[in-house]
Amino acid sequence: MSWYAGYGEADITPPIGVWLTGFAARTKPCDAIHDPLSARALVLKNGQGKCAALLTLDLIALTSQQVSQLRRLVQDWTSIPPQNLLINCSHTHSAPAVGELVASSMGIPDPAYLDVTIRKAATAVKEAWANLTPAELFFGSSECHISINRRQRMPNGRIVIGRNPEGSVDPKVNTLVARTEDGHQIVAFAYACHPVVLGENNYAVTADYVHFARGGVEEFFGSGTQALFLQGCAGNINPRERGTFDIARRLGQELAASVLQAVLRAEPVVGESVGSVIGTLKLPLLPPPSPKQLREHQRVFRERAEAAQREGRLGWARWQREEAEWAKRVLKALREKALPTYELMNAQVLRIGDVAFASLAAEVFAEIGLTIRHQSPLPRTVPLGYTNGCIGYLPTATAYEEGGYEVEQAFKFYGRLLMHAPESEQIATEWLLRQLKRVAAAPPS
Repeated sequence: MSWYAGYGEADITPPIGVWLTGFAARTKPCDAIHDPLSARALVLKNGQGKCAALLTLDLIALTSQQVSQLRRLVQDWTSIPPQNLLINCSHTHSAPAVGELVASSMGIPDPAYLDVTIRKAATAVKEAWANLTPAELFFGSSECHISINRRQRMPNGRIVIGRNPEGSVDPKVNTLVARTEDGHQIVAFAYACHPVVLGENNYAVTADYVHFARGGVEEFFGSGTQALFLQGCAGNINPRERGTFDIARRLGQELAASVLQAVLRAEPVVGESVGSVIGTLKLPLLPPPSPKQLREHQRVFRERAEAAQREGRLGWARWQREEAEWAKRVLKALREKALPTYELMNAQVLRIGDVAFASLAAEVFAEIGLTIRHQSPLPRTVPLGYTNGCIGYLPTATAYEEGGYEVEQAFKFYGRLLMHAPESEQIATEWLLRQLKRVAAAPPS
């Protein structure tokens, strides 16, 4: 066997009483634990001693500072270099607030919980590294159809979050499987779909459909199997059904069945290359509205927030208040000549044999992921979002012409003053494709 593989896991379930994040309409902290949250790590080492790690967390996202802290800890505790650690969040909307989203509308982060969670996540990687044992690697694919494009066009032309059966989705399920000589199996599977079966009325901690998908894989293969979930480019993709834990269970089991198909038809990973490129992309920002437009925006949304508060619609009031506060912040930055002109986004390509993970620190639209996969020089390319941080949505350039939440509103909940410009799609896509060509051409290591 030419590879070594190890698995590590840490429980990152919060106590009752922390704020969940992902929905502005929530009005109180969590009051129940439905299923545990976890940090799970797969560490791989080739015959030349080079290591790489996949770390997955049941959180909505991480901040850039948390990513840097994790990489420092892993570097201190293992022989894994920072550029060879890929950190992907499932993006469940029923996990604790982490600080990336605005606390006034998306939940108040708990510093004590976050400090422990980051150290636990690094511990999972250290545990996997310490557990390295001879293994063979396999890669397999299948399709799953639990997702639907959510950008629905209304009769008046407005784009809302709904159901768009004609819109793009990425049905691919990709699996990287490590089978160790002692009979254990580690299954890392990637799929693109927002974990939002449970909505704004849910106050129970849960990994959403991801919990049931991982459990289904592990139950089928037995106690010698561990499963990790990697979130794909799901920025405009929701589950086809939403609302209850029964739905989450059914969709998760359907995804698990697709993972099983991919695992059972998996073929050996070719080569022993371990290579990675990390970068920080500079995305230009759109210009701000005029001061007159901003003052009117602030007035209108402040009045809407006050009316909603009087009517007892507290969640809606928080949403409207955040819109008013955004206008206030931009006006202040204009007066102080402090408006940014660009935003930084983390990006990474990680190669394992003839498999490549191409990732961005954003809520990447499915169309962008499909472009990366189809144009990559490595046929076994897995596009990922929500990796090494998350700056907000990365829509296609055409989505800017259509408008909608992901283009016009979401960046405000991420605490940004301005949305990045339409050319960001091209900047990100071209960088990933260049790096994929670079790692594809690199000599075996």
